[in-house]
Amino acid sequence: MLLLSVSSSILLAASAASSCSARVAEPATVRLIAENPLQYEGRCVAVDGVMRGLMLYGDVDGIYLRPTESGTPSSSGAQLGLDNLRWLSDEYRHVSIVGTVGDCENVRACVRAAAGPDEIVMVSGYCHYASGAFLSVQRVRARRGKPLERQMGMAARADYGNLEPAPPDWPHRAQVEGFADAFITALRAKDRAALAAMHFGNVGEPEEPDVLDFLLLRSKSPFAAIRTSSIPPQRQILIERLPLDWTTEDDVHNDDDNYAATVCFCKESDCAGRWPIAAFDADNLPTRPYACVEVGPYVLYKRGEVPHFETAVGTSGLVEPRRHDRQIQ
Repeated sequence: MLLLSVSSSILLAASAASSCSARVAEPATVRLIAENPLQYEGRCVAVDGVMRGLMLYGDVDGIYLRPTESGTPSSSGAQLGLDNLRWLSDEYRHVSIVGTVGDCENVRACVRAAAGPDEIVMVSGYCHYASGAFLSVQRVRARRGKPLERQMGMAARADYGNLEPAPPDWPHRAQVEGFADAFITALRAKDRAALAAMHFGNVGEPEEPDVLDFLLLRSKSPFAAIRTSSIPPQRQILIERLPLDWTTEDDVHNDDDNYAATVCFCKESDCAGRWPIAAFDADNLPTRPYACVEVGPYVLYKRGEVPHFETAVGTSGLVEPRRHDRQIQ
């Protein structure tokens, strides 16, 4: 039995009728390709958008729009996968990309068809992790663009953002409130040992001094104002919104053991309408009006589940809006 790993970019290059370059690329948009993947498949295109990691978004709304099909980012109609990248960035960047359009399902079908009777094949690159439309990148160039602001407010649209406030009758609310109280108590007491146990010790992970320093020492950390204030901070418990193609039967939030949540604390007097509506905005940048931690069950061998905390040490993300009354329409 032989295992073969085949790059989706290699397949595209082998099947392309001509080399893809800026000279021959046709103008297109993220939305046009995402909504018409078969029409564009195999074509060399030039696309402007916002890039982060392995994704290209049409604009800032594309960052928040959720896919209608789980595992297929391009089903949102506002984002494409990226393959054949020579570098990745955690920052959001305005870019112009030249590349060949591909579809992961067709790539997988080609790989399976080419496999011998004793071969097990696996697609590497973007299509190893996701489905849908993507670009096999030939060239990336930075371009100018207006700052990409964090979106906020209580969005009524089901397809916008992936966090929502836990409902009042959420069965795990009291438990998570207790975890939040323990975290704030340790933070204000500057109890490094307790915070280390919450984040690392109780699951057997080595301590990360950078995280503990971020919580307890750094003056520019959003936790600085919270740990020194004498007033209990306003808080919000957020849970992940179910994927759009899930039904209530798939609901994991009401499972007996699933209390996973993001807890955010306001470092100002009021954060109403300003809480994060997406997990990537619970990033703890110094500019945020809030600071957030994640807490959830962690399964340990022979010990069962224990509550485990994770705190992001933010270095890049969407720009904090100057106006605080912007709402999603």
